[in-house]
Amino acid sequence: MKKAKKILLIITIILVLGGLIALVVAVSTVHKQTMCKELSINIRYNDADNFITEKQVRILAEKTGQFENQPIDKIDIPALKKAIEKHPYAAHVDVKTSIDGILRISLEQREALVRIFNQDGNSFYIDKEGVLLPIINGTASRLITANGFIAQQYTEENRFKLADSSTDSLQLASNPLFKVYKLALFINKDDFLKAFVEEIYINQKNEIEIIPKVGDQIIQFGDIDRMDEKFTYLKAFYHSNTTKGGWNKYATISLKYKNQIVCSKK
Repeated sequence: MKKAKKILLIITIILVLGGLIALVVAVSTVHKQTMCKELSINIRYNDADNFITEKQVRILAEKTGQFENQPIDKIDIPALKKAIEKHPYAAHVDVKTSIDGILRISLEQREALVRIFNQDGNSFYIDKEGVLLPIINGTASRLITANGFIAQQYTEENRFKLADSSTDSLQLASNPLFKVYKLALFINKDDFLKAFVEEIYINQKNEIEIIPKVGDQIIQFGDIDRMDEKFTYLKAFYHSNTTKGGWNKYATISLKYKNQIVCSKK
């Protein structure tokens, strides 16, 4: 009896596996015979200004060759993905084909975090992943600006990622753009700071100065160490002095020193 059950189990497993193999073969055969009948493009903008369009994606895709009315299994997916990634604002590109003949391209638009004005007067963005981006179709709204002694500039060949793990950590830490990027990331996560900070300035000593939207003070921030501590002190100092009407009497407010704020009056 036990032997018969064992034989029955083996037969059942063989039949199931055979059915699965037949199904995979059938799907593969159908896929090979399917013609591409439609291109579907989905761009996630995340409520930001639009710097990449479906038309631009289509043009980039068509540079790899014609795909509509072509066998779907003949489309070079890696080449298509690589072509779309050439657009500086295209991130997280995904290309798939479906059994019903639809070529689906989905991507996310890179989101500008801060606008840079370098010492030569050239301008570009840094996005939330630390990638340098060119200025396209005017100015992104509601962005912090950064300027001062910043020599780096954007070029197609210099579209590097500031957060790249392959970059030497000591060299990266002294990079003015990296400092601006890390500071802007911190500010962007805090509603008070987003409403408070107008401009980031890199001075001759490669130190950070912050220009607020309220008042004409210069906030000497120093380096990007202890950012949480520095901003905690700044918030407490701001709220304490605005209620007393004393915020505007200061010319500089220094957060460079640990556990203290050093101010100079006008």
